[in-house]
Amino acid sequence: MINSTELKAFKLEMERKMKTCRGILSSLLCGALAALLLAPSSALAQTTVSTYTIQVTGNASSTKTGLPETVKFAGPVVITATVVTDPAASTPTAGTTALPPAVYVSIDGTGVIGTGAKTGAIYKNICVATLTRLFSTTDAIETTFAFFKDAAAGDAIAASYAQSKTGLLDLSLTYDPATMALTNATGTLGTL
Repeated sequence: MINSTELKAFKLEMERKMKTCRGILSSLLCGALAALLLAPSSALAQTTVSTYTIQVTGNASSTKTGLPETVKFAGPVVITATVVTDPAASTPTAGTTALPPAVYVSIDGTGVIGTGAKTGAIYKNICVATLTRLFSTTDAIETTFAFFKDAAAGDAIAASYAQSKTGLLDLSLTYDPATMALTNATGTLGTL
């Protein structure tokens, strides 16, 4: 059986050990908190967004499309280029390689209208694309789009969609290497 003197001695020894542990734990916690607060923050990805609108023209010949007439296209194409640079991934460390900047190119050519050379019929299109590219000061893009004769809603438009043809949009993009902004764009329309 434990007498009261031994019990008091045991309690005093335990309190002394707890105070020592508490001091060590609070020192470690304060040190870890200071390290987190004083550590340099990681670099965030940097973006450069540029929007460019160009006027394009071109023809889809009847021999290539199988349509009874050549379609002449004209209208605006809106190009939005977002260049993303990740400083953390762009700096190589031991055993890694740097990642080059990426460009997300969004193309909207739905404002381009086609006109039939013989009948004057209106042709609409679905020229929308989003592309991911590696950054370069110049970039050549070819993308296809569907075009079809404009029709009233309902069965007529469904039939027109079903008979859609394939167009081709060629773009040449130029970027400023220092700012990574899109500085020029040209384009033409045609068919495959």
